[in-house]
Amino acid sequence: MRLAHALGLTTTALLAALLPAAATTASDRPGQAAVCRPAGAGDRAYGDTTCVRYGTAAPLGRGRVRVYTEHTGTTPRTLGIALTARALTGLPTVPTDGAHCHDADRDGRTDAFHECVGGHGRELALPRAGGAGAVAPFQWALVNWNPHGHSPHGRYDVPHFDAHFYLVPRSVREGIRLGSCALLVDCRQLPVASRPVPAAQLPAGYPASTPETAEGAMGEHLDSRPPTSGPLTGHTLIYGAYDGEIIFVEPMLTKDSLERLRTASRHEECAPVPQPRAWRLAGWYPTRYCLAYRPHHGDFTVGLTGFVHRTPATSPATRAGAAAGARTARPGAGLTRPAGVSGR
Repeated sequence: MRLAHALGLTTTALLAALLPAAATTASDRPGQAAVCRPAGAGDRAYGDTTCVRYGTAAPLGRGRVRVYTEHTGTTPRTLGIALTARALTGLPTVPTDGAHCHDADRDGRTDAFHECVGGHGRELALPRAGGAGAVAPFQWALVNWNPHGHSPHGRYDVPHFDAHFYLVPRSVREGIRLGSCALLVDCRQLPVASRPVPAAQLPAGYPASTPETAEGAMGEHLDSRPPTSGPLTGHTLIYGAYDGEIIFVEPMLTKDSLERLRTASRHEECAPVPQPRAWRLAGWYPTRYCLAYRPHHGDFTVGLTGFVHRTPATSPATRAGAAAGARTARPGAGLTRPAGVSGR
């Protein structure tokens, strides 16, 4: 690369300058190798290149949806879900795909509006899970389209997407059985599903437990919005919990909140991710979530960003609580046990 040497550029920088369209096209094809670009001025502290990786796409509406990650050097910058523009068209209008229904009143029929949960779900793998595209401790993602919304009524019964980023294996979700209690959770699991999150691990502004929001095949939903806030009109952040542990981070957003970004003066809208004093597992955790329209890709994204590395013992109070817990802990505590088994 004599031209690169003469201009004082790296080979990567020269290719990025000469072939921007090719880089964009490659990143639009799920399953391709990482697409990298030289780090910008604000990224120098993180490494010399920023790389984007895509997971396998799933169909949604008339388009597709997939997970993507962005790293600068070895530091994760974004963990997100990308929806092609056509994914927001031709979306199902029936309440559910029928994957998670339960005849709660035992009348021999399943009411799609009241005896099904999850709307239309798409499970999504992270790119190269466990490898260069990983954002530990996040393990996989789930996006749900809810054409008629869901409970609580008067708050979330409007058409919207739920974007779940899970901190536990899929087997944990699969072990949260359907039943006739709360939001169609197995009544025998309700005490486990609604066990309060310890104060040190509870994100600021969220309740420790809301048993009425425990949902089959999902877990408990912790919501910081006041009960009098009315129907969702934009986006908000939900934390998911099961057995006293945070198991997912969930931006919830109306379809309109994505679509309006296409014509907005700024194509991105972000909000804070409230933090606990300590996380149960060491790893990378987001401090913001963002909705965006990417003109050069022609798609929409909802993603976690502003990652910081956290360890379980981040304060004297947390360390003291952990030590006390260790003295009284029982073997098998935590979500490493078989899914759906309380161990108590």
